[in-house]
Amino acid sequence: MSNPAYRAYLASRVAHKKIRGVSITVSRGLNTSAPFMATVGFSGSSTFQADGSTLFSKNRDYLIDISAYNIGGEPVEPARYDIITEVINGVVKQYQVTQDGADDVFSKEDANLTVYRVHTKEI
Repeated sequence: MSNPAYRAYLASRVAHKKIRGVSITVSRGLNTSAPFMATVGFSGSSTFQADGSTLFSKNRDYLIDISAYNIGGEPVEPARYDIITEVINGVVKQYQVTQDGADDVFSKEDANLTVYRVHTKEI
């Protein structure tokens, strides 16, 4: 079942991937996915130190269609220590899936649960 608001969301998601999408692969152990498109977001957490200072850590998040997170031919949920590889300005960068504070390694971003927000740190 579809309504106009959800159709508009889907259209904006398609446009976002076309305009700001990046090609990535996901590895778990010896298995690697085929390249697919994702979009990049950021999140972070604050930690308050005993001396009164605040430590803010920033994560690079990937917004990935659930059907695209496919390793070894089968869709899987993101897991801690998965490796996401992306080429940025000609340089291969790798990011490890990690927990974001009290959150799990991923969250489902939309009302219909079709997009993962996967939290990573550069390695």
